[in-house]
Amino acid sequence: MKKQGGTLLVAGATGVAAQSLMDIARQAPGWNVVGLSRNPPAKAPSGVRYVAADMLDAEGCRKALADVQATHLVYAARAKHKLYTTMVPGAKVGIENVEPNSDMLRNVVGACESPSLRHVHVVQGSKWYGMHIGPFPTPALESSPGHMWPNFYFDQHKFLLEASASNEWTWSTSRAGAINGRNVGRGPNLMSTIGAYAAICRHLGLPLDFPGKPGAFTSLMELTDADHLANAIFWMCSAPAAQNQAFNVVNGDYFRWSAVWPRLAAHFGMQMGCVRYFSLVQWMADKGPVWDEIVRQKKLQLRALDEVASWGFADFLLGCDFDVMSSTTKIRQAGFHPVVDTQDMMLSQLSHYREKKILP
Repeated sequence: MKKQGGTLLVAGATGVAAQSLMDIARQAPGWNVVGLSRNPPAKAPSGVRYVAADMLDAEGCRKALADVQATHLVYAARAKHKLYTTMVPGAKVGIENVEPNSDMLRNVVGACESPSLRHVHVVQGSKWYGMHIGPFPTPALESSPGHMWPNFYFDQHKFLLEASASNEWTWSTSRAGAINGRNVGRGPNLMSTIGAYAAICRHLGLPLDFPGKPGAFTSLMELTDADHLANAIFWMCSAPAAQNQAFNVVNGDYFRWSAVWPRLAAHFGMQMGCVRYFSLVQWMADKGPVWDEIVRQKKLQLRALDEVASWGFADFLLGCDFDVMSSTTKIRQAGFHPVVDTQDMMLSQLSHYREKKILP
């Protein structure tokens, strides 16, 4: 069995799942926690040290991490990109660049390689199966070869296989669904987006229409809770059965928006609307002043609408008019058994945003 504890380095440390992971590790006995990001937060929680570096700069990474001596590296970073792949008619399609995403991983691993390094974990997602392209075989199995390239996940996977073969460390990857957490402004967030959309509809005296495809309203969908993903990653870092393996990490249940949407409408105190397919990117583009008025009236945190809502991300997910399902059999057989009730997760997160005065 591998030695427990060590120094955990989390690259891309400001993301919602990364934040949860660091909270878990810093409270576990025997672990030191270091966060790596280009722009670290001004104040680090107790037990966490932050290091600043541009992950596209190999030499800068080596200098920044010279004294870290990581035993476990969790790579949760992603190169900046301007567009999400979207299924909205007439919308542009953005494919995330392979080269910078591959280079960043190589640079961080290269800066960490030493006799101390025992494990490298890379956070990936269900885009491995091509869900951003269209329908794919479900439930998706980790043995799937994926889809036609380009996809930077494939290049990262190839790198892990080749680099680990000539070194002493092992690897693992997690294939998460759309990640949802309680920290707003730490990446795309579906639930805060739906909450902002609902607040604007209610302010304008409108019912809560479902702004996605009719097929998406009735198809099966999955999500991943950020805390659930963090727990799975922490388990993978040390569990013998997780070494050199890829695992789907989703909540463990599936849902249809047709069943969830009435519960969301009730949570917001709104009338249930109809399925009305339109682009949130386009129709919410001029709603900033409406949001600002809501913020003033309800005495919410002073956050811009674009900080709370990720309209392109919502357009993408609500445009999936096919089943999005990943099998969780492999990770359960390997020994990780926790599950999350997705509908309870949604309502809990929305209540959290309300309590924190992020949403009305």
